[in-house]
Amino acid sequence: MFCRVVATSSRYLTLSSARNAPRVAVVGSGPAGLFTCATLLRRVPSCVIDVFDAAPVPFGLVRYGVAPDHQEVKNCIHGFEKIFNDHPNQANLFCNVNIGRDVKLQELFDNYDAVLLAYGAHRPRRLKIPGYDAKNVISGSDFVSWYNGVPDTQAPKLDGKNAVIIGNGNVALDCARMISSSDNLQTTDIPKEPLEILSKSQLSKITIAGRRGPQNVSFTIKELREQFKVSTWSSFVSLRDSELEDLQKALASGDRRKKRLFQVMLDNLASPAKTRQTKECNFVFNHVPVSVEKNNENFVQSVRFNDQIAQKEVSYPCDLLIYSIGYENIILDGLPVNENGSLKLLDECRVDVSSAAVFACGWCSHGPRGVIVDTQQQSVAVAQRIAEILPSNLETKPGVSSLLESRGIRYISWKEWCSIDEEERRAGHEMGKIREKILHFEPILSRK
Repeated sequence: MFCRVVATSSRYLTLSSARNAPRVAVVGSGPAGLFTCATLLRRVPSCVIDVFDAAPVPFGLVRYGVAPDHQEVKNCIHGFEKIFNDHPNQANLFCNVNIGRDVKLQELFDNYDAVLLAYGAHRPRRLKIPGYDAKNVISGSDFVSWYNGVPDTQAPKLDGKNAVIIGNGNVALDCARMISSSDNLQTTDIPKEPLEILSKSQLSKITIAGRRGPQNVSFTIKELREQFKVSTWSSFVSLRDSELEDLQKALASGDRRKKRLFQVMLDNLASPAKTRQTKECNFVFNHVPVSVEKNNENFVQSVRFNDQIAQKEVSYPCDLLIYSIGYENIILDGLPVNENGSLKLLDECRVDVSSAAVFACGWCSHGPRGVIVDTQQQSVAVAQRIAEILPSNLETKPGVSSLLESRGIRYISWKEWCSIDEEERRAGHEMGKIREKILHFEPILSRK
């Protein structure tokens, strides 16, 4: 369950009073940035907030990361909309603006009283094994981006029989579920192009391979149960004796959440006695990827693993390889880094920049872990920290809107997003679905 986003205030800032308001720049219009905005507007009702995003439309991973069949997770968007609709003179949106390219980070430092970094961890960790560059080898992040309608993403080929997914987190489960349950997506916000491709998929066998043991999975119980409930596929967990023993030990010693998760796995063990569908999804563990084998046309044809239990290499036929082995933080030029390459922080959220008040929230601050509700909880504390350092009774800093206009940077404002949103909903209604996402924004961006 998600807490209600409340950004309303009894005082609405007028254009004249905005001249004496503190100004905050937020880099990223996803949950981390917008949850913080909502709290900040309550803590400092006079502040002006400019929200920037490199994407042409707002909401980050809520729009482009949450699976189409998880519409309840996207309900937080209603609260995000209130931020802008209820504070038209305070909350400003600048989509299609790349911080670092269109506007330098130092320019934000110079033109705002505080800067919040909330742009996530967008770069997937690459699979660095021989043959990784074969065709139809794709990161889980890219697969998710494709079926969620991120512009300029390439469609995979689903005309083979075998898919292998490397990874034991929720992204791996999302990918498997999209492949195996396209019939459940008809009325969601999945764009028609990926839906058509998924509906025509010839894939009939999915192997989800974990590099570690079953007790080390990062699944959440809801997503794992969903895969076992796909009625047209048989999904099961394959465990060797030592793996079963490890999981049973973990079940006895784990916390309540882990125990429930492990029990779901034990309840769905592979068994010859169980009736199976012609389509199967199999979970295997202790499989470390070694190499990708290609055919004459450079497409993936098999994946070799080091089976750490059997102490030998094994090969799985593969027509589509998806790997989901984590993310790498993107550090903007000019930001301090630790020896391990992560963003250098003074504490939980303050970035080590002496010349400006710079903060970080969400995956940008602590790496790619946690779900949206975790980010919401963190954002409350971050907003309070920002509120404590904001100046009062000073002339408001100018922001960068005039800078963008002078450079000819075409950005999407909140008003324009509302028009896009209305068009997507109208098109979706005609098709009997929630919305039909726009995939190509060039015609919109070419308008004056």
